[in-house]
Amino acid sequence: MRFGAVTVSCPTAFRSAARARSMTFVPGYRHEGVLMIVDHELTTDARIARLPAVRTVRTVRRALGPMGTQLLVLTITLIWTAVTFYGLVVHEPHTPWASLIAIAVFAGLFLAPRYLIVAYATLLAAMLSARFVFDNTKPAFLGALVVFLAVASLMFWVARSRARIGVQGIGGDRILVDLRDRLRRMGELPALPRGWSAESAVYSANGDSFSGDFAVASLNPSSQRLEVALVDVSGKGTKAGTRSLLLSGAFGGLLSAVSPDEFLGAANGFLGRQKWREGFATAVHVAVDLETGAYSVGSAGHPPALHLCASSGGWSMVPAGGPPLGIVDDFHYRRVEGVLAKGDALMLYTDGLIEDRDSELDDGIDRLLGQAERGRSVGFSGLADHACRVARSGSSDDRAAVVIWRE
Repeated sequence: MRFGAVTVSCPTAFRSAARARSMTFVPGYRHEGVLMIVDHELTTDARIARLPAVRTVRTVRRALGPMGTQLLVLTITLIWTAVTFYGLVVHEPHTPWASLIAIAVFAGLFLAPRYLIVAYATLLAAMLSARFVFDNTKPAFLGALVVFLAVASLMFWVARSRARIGVQGIGGDRILVDLRDRLRRMGELPALPRGWSAESAVYSANGDSFSGDFAVASLNPSSQRLEVALVDVSGKGTKAGTRSLLLSGAFGGLLSAVSPDEFLGAANGFLGRQKWREGFATAVHVAVDLETGAYSVGSAGHPPALHLCASSGGWSMVPAGGPPLGIVDDFHYRRVEGVLAKGDALMLYTDGLIEDRDSELDDGIDRLLGQAERGRSVGFSGLADHACRVARSGSSDDRAAVVIWRE
């Protein structure tokens, strides 16, 4: 769902426009003279939600409530099982054993574990009774029984996984998709004023949807100050991704709530209060004044930022340092200041770009500096993505990079 904010002087006109474009006008919602309208045509989910059948299903679910819905699905499953059992006994040639497996899949998709046990016990009883009590001699019984037990075990595991996060049915994966998309949107860099550009890239280990590396950014329009934090949570891939989801929201809020000098200290305090078993993260934070080019960098156990000075024609490391977040309480992180002149660039990156089992860390930084030289010859656009794709660690580690440059 996408929101469009439009300054209007005639609300009636926008109500008409909203009806013409299948939008929802949000009455009385104003923020500094802005009225909000929600465009439902922009998403496939919104169009599906307007289908009569979908609306009917949702109305029934709301009327029955969670328990009533589960009992309804269980009832349908038991009736379906009874009909199939009748077919196995009375119409043996026309009812295959595999018809019970379809019921097992249906029940596993929609039932909670406690109701699923009842459904699977009934299915197994029906299958064994048809074979041994009513002498159904249809071949392939043993194979069908093995497949049924395998499918039932798998679907029960899926149902338990859904129950752990408190969702029912087959829509639970949408929560994870939404969280993943929110994390990616939070890492998108804001549009910068003329003369400035910035890009970021994040790659997860082994192609997973979630990454332990993430970036958050904030642009203050009044002070023309850009702040970017690049964070590497302990672990990698999906396991670290759950922690990065929490930290990205918290750190994104801190960017606009505290001054640059206080950001890493506040982030360190927040992470320390979580009491995670693997409760640490490295981070680098940069604040850039887009009017003067002055910047300051703070680091918490993170690889040093790189500064390209166009006048000298070379990259140099910004030697800011401090312990990782969540290790030392009440630590004051030192910041290093500098200036980005025209043609200069600043590069932030995670250890996935420089670490390798077979080489030293300094060798990885030297290799990254060689990749960064590409920016001087062909431009900085695409440098962050290129550095992540050709990282020495390959796809075995999370990788992220941010490049800010002054044109």
